[in-house]
Amino acid sequence: GEGVVRVEHGDDEAGAAQAQVITLATTNPGGLAHSIGSAVARVVTETSDLNMVVVPSGGSPMPAVAGGEAECGINLTFDVVYYTQGIEFYSAEGAHPNLRMVGAMLPSLITMYVRNDSPAQSIADLRGQRVPGGLNAQLSIGAIYDTYLELGGLTRDDVESIPAQSIVQAADDFSAGRNDAFLFSIGTAKVLEVDSAVGGVRALNVEDNEANRAILQANLPGASFALLDTGTSPQIQAPTNVITYDLVLFCADTVPDATIATIVQSLHANPAMLADSFAAMRRFSPAGMAPATPGLAYHPGALTAYEALGIPAN
Repeated sequence: GEGVVRVEHGDDEAGAAQAQVITLATTNPGGLAHSIGSAVARVVTETSDLNMVVVPSGGSPMPAVAGGEAECGINLTFDVVYYTQGIEFYSAEGAHPNLRMVGAMLPSLITMYVRNDSPAQSIADLRGQRVPGGLNAQLSIGAIYDTYLELGGLTRDDVESIPAQSIVQAADDFSAGRNDAFLFSIGTAKVLEVDSAVGGVRALNVEDNEANRAILQANLPGASFALLDTGTSPQIQAPTNVITYDLVLFCADTVPDATIATIVQSLHANPAMLADSFAAMRRFSPAGMAPATPGLAYHPGALTAYEALGIPAN
C-alpha cells in the first residue's frame, strides 16, 4: 500500500533467509512499548545474525509470549512481575512462570497533572475531585492511578471515579473537561496536546519518604521516585517527585541462551542506533540494563551476557 518503501537487498537476501527469526510482542502502534520494540527490533536485526520482527498484540504483550505466539515482549517491570506470579489483577489467571527478564530498555517517568488554574497543589488536594478509574484495557495504568491516590493518603472512596478504558482516553477526557486530573508519561506528545487544549497543565508533587517508598514497592515492584527540577518540561513548575519504572525486554524461558546473549550484546553495543530509531531511547543506559527485578528471574542467556560485559545482574 501507500507509504511502503521497498528496499532491494540484493546479495543480502540469501543471508537474511537463513537468519533465525525472533518475534517481539508489543502494544499496538502509537503505544510506548511499540515504539521501543520497533527500535529494539531494528538494532538486533541490523547488528546481529538474528532477524527480530515486531508483532503488535493489543493491550498487553505478555499473553502472546506466555502462550508461545511470540518469543519476547516489551512491558512495564511491575506488570510482568504480577503476570508471572499470577498476583494482583492477574490472580484469576494463575502464574505464568515461563517469562524471564532480559534487560531494562527505558526508564519511564509518569506523573499526575492538573490544570494550571486548579486549586490542587498536591495529590491529597484531589479529595472530592474527578479522577479517571476503571482502566479495563490497561490494568497496569489503573494500578498507577490507585498508587498515586494512596501516596496522597486517598482511596477511591475519597474521589469521584470517572471510567476510562485507557491512559489516552483519560487524557482526552481531561481535555474535554470530564475529569480534574490525569496521568501520563512526561515529555510525550499527548501531554503537550492536552496542555495546549486546556491552557496549561502542571505536575503534582508527592513526598519521597519512607512510608511512600514502602507503598511504591508494595504496589509497583521495581518502581522508585525521581526528583525532577523546574525546566525538565513546561509542566514541572517546581521541584517535583514523580514515579519512575522501567520498560523491559522479557522473553520466554524456551528461547536458547545463545540467542538471548546475542540480543543483549547487540542492544548494549548500539545505544546511538536505538536513540536514532526512537528519540526517547536517548535515556537507554547500557550500564543500567540489568536492574534488580524482585519476583522476576533473569534469563540464563542474559546473565551470561551481562557477566561477560562486566555488569552485575541478579
